[in-house]
Amino acid sequence: MERIPFQTVQNSIDDICGITEESDLEKASQHLFDVQPDLAGFFMEFIEDMSEGAQDLGFMMALILNRSFEDQYKDLRAMTEEEVVSRFEKNEAEFEKYLQLNDDMIADLQAKSNSEGQPEILNYIIEELFMSPELEPTLAANEQVHLFIICKFFVDCLNDLANEKAPELVRH
Repeated sequence: MERIPFQTVQNSIDDICGITEESDLEKASQHLFDVQPDLAGFFMEFIEDMSEGAQDLGFMMALILNRSFEDQYKDLRAMTEEEVVSRFEKNEAEFEKYLQLNDDMIADLQAKSNSEGQPEILNYIIEELFMSPELEPTLAANEQVHLFIICKFFVDCLNDLANEKAPELVRH
């Protein structure tokens, strides 16, 4: 499967962050809920108890991540609510490990992403949440980690959908 290139991620960041009209942001938001209603709903439910700053950042990141996947992989199917819940429950133990997230774990995730995932997407998430000096307002550490968990879950789901459309060629 083709990976999402850096430029696609950067274009998505520029497009979403460049929105200046409230009506355009509402259209982008509605589009996310039109194409991935259950996944987007789960994402929003996950962040609903966070600070307003964390919610805003998380939502913008979801828009950027979805746009990146849509630009690279056209016509992804919508994940059902049952699939979303089942996948989250299946990965809950892994996500609990992320509550102790540290530099070594991030390096391991990046290495895994380089071999079998979407490295530019993961790099964007890590950079945005943990390395962005202009993160305003400053998020609490637990909000950073919880946003990391939901963003990682969100992109893993989208990546699975992309894999359905473009499975690797099996070579014998």
